[in-house]
Amino acid sequence: MNKPPSRPFTHSGQLYYGLLALWFVVNLFQSYFTELLHDEAYYWFYSTDLAWGYYDHPPMIALLIRMGYSLFPNELGVRLLIAFMSVGVLIMIVEMARVKNYLLFFVFVFSIVIFQAGGFIAVPDTPLIFFATLFFYSYRKYLEEDKPANALLLVLGIAGMLYSKYFGGLVIVFTLASNWKIAKRKSFWFIVLLSALLMIPHLIWQIHHDFINFYFYLVERGRNSYFDIMNIINYPAGQLVIMNPLMAYFLIAYAVKNKTRNPFYRALIFNIIGVFGLGFLLSFFGPVEANWTVTAYVPLILLAYPVIEGKLKIHKTVYLLGGISLALILLGRIYLVYDFIPTKDEPKLTNEFHGWKKWALEIKKIAGDRPVVFANSYQKASKYLFYAKRESFTFNYLLYRKNQFDLAGLEPALQGKEVLFVYPEKGMWLAKDKIFYLPDVDSTFILGKWWYYTDVKHYRSYNFIPVNINLEKHVFRPSEMIRIPVEIVNPLDSAITIRPDGNDVWLAVAFTQKGKVMKYTEVEDISLLWLKDDYKTFLLADTPEEPGDYHLRVCIRSGWLPPGLNSKVFKVKIK
Repeated sequence: MNKPPSRPFTHSGQLYYGLLALWFVVNLFQSYFTELLHDEAYYWFYSTDLAWGYYDHPPMIALLIRMGYSLFPNELGVRLLIAFMSVGVLIMIVEMARVKNYLLFFVFVFSIVIFQAGGFIAVPDTPLIFFATLFFYSYRKYLEEDKPANALLLVLGIAGMLYSKYFGGLVIVFTLASNWKIAKRKSFWFIVLLSALLMIPHLIWQIHHDFINFYFYLVERGRNSYFDIMNIINYPAGQLVIMNPLMAYFLIAYAVKNKTRNPFYRALIFNIIGVFGLGFLLSFFGPVEANWTVTAYVPLILLAYPVIEGKLKIHKTVYLLGGISLALILLGRIYLVYDFIPTKDEPKLTNEFHGWKKWALEIKKIAGDRPVVFANSYQKASKYLFYAKRESFTFNYLLYRKNQFDLAGLEPALQGKEVLFVYPEKGMWLAKDKIFYLPDVDSTFILGKWWYYTDVKHYRSYNFIPVNINLEKHVFRPSEMIRIPVEIVNPLDSAITIRPDGNDVWLAVAFTQKGKVMKYTEVEDISLLWLKDDYKTFLLADTPEEPGDYHLRVCIRSGWLPPGLNSKVFKVKIK
């Protein structure tokens, strides 16, 4: 009796499980020894107060961080669930791609930069990749067999994507566009209904917060968007970087060469073309972040890898380029933990992942138990909160945007408190002829950079007070004096007295264009205003001299602080 031929080691289960285990352990070590990136610290701040939504994103990343951090209150805890998810992604891709040569597969996939980052970095894109992979995995099973278990798994993928990042909705749209006939299945409408029911808590949260996410993405974030040829050039360049230039050809060319045609592969093709095509279209209106396309990378691998595995002649090339890539990636991973690049003097605070713990502890020595207020930087406020374990806040003025620190309602509790105000410059720049200088400024030198600070005995800022603009017209003439009806609303349960504490407080009108303040006018002194419910007034201000599209804002300027972000953006045209 002849023995069946033994499987080569590259195809063995031992190698498969060994590489999965190695990947998981490496990511655990990386998670523990690498300082948090700025956005990771910000999402950790999310997790300190679990909710059904946050200013910038849905709640999935906050929940994952909270679960891990409750076990390990350090960087490892922040990233723990992400490391588990990255293993799950690989397992599902291996099954969908019907991988036989595990060594070739892992060399290929581990060479893709976005998958390396997704192995441990705790940002919304990483759970989005996991749930998008789960969606494709369950969609394939659902196409093959219309069973309740497959339908429920598909619902989990849909809800998980939408609770991770709104870009997950694109996966659903492009998949449906590839196969409308699936709507004829009765179970399809069960999937739609159950997925919608699972999103109700987030919808209720949106209603209670005036759909703040949609305002942020469609209005607030877009206020600085305009056509720039560099955005169009940077878009494919960014994709090339997160693919890995050494592997981009194999990823793209062999995905194109895949001639499989069935509803599942049609869905993959629609997602690749749809996601990358939409990203290219958006680049005509403003900068496109490279990570916005992450949901297209699993379909790319699922199309490209089976063809690569079947082309024996190119395996040596994949191993060679993959080996070079992995060596460079390993150096990059080591650098994330340890800054081995020599410097002439002491280490400098030059990136997101080195020195911020020391920076926070140095600031803490000066602040003591006082809250620390930064300006226009949710990143610094989050890093300080994580590493110093002391209260912090970011005051966001006219050149920036609001964020979760505003939505969390922290500002009212700071009124009248003694705080340390920290900024990387002596003054806060608003326009070429308008700089707001820190009073009684002092400084400290931390990791190659001066940081300026002032002790504020009675802190007063009023970004938490909304101002409504009630203009009926949107079109005005250049240098036209306009009358702007406004309403200041008290968001608190008790009356507010605007307390200047030696500094005046003004209502101001600002016209901005392409992220710059083009005209700024302080109109009405509201020092000592007593605000019980609301206060209505009219502000007279000149429009800009130059024709064009502008964003009008009414803001409150308190003392030496720059004007805040009190009103929503009001679009006007000067012609």
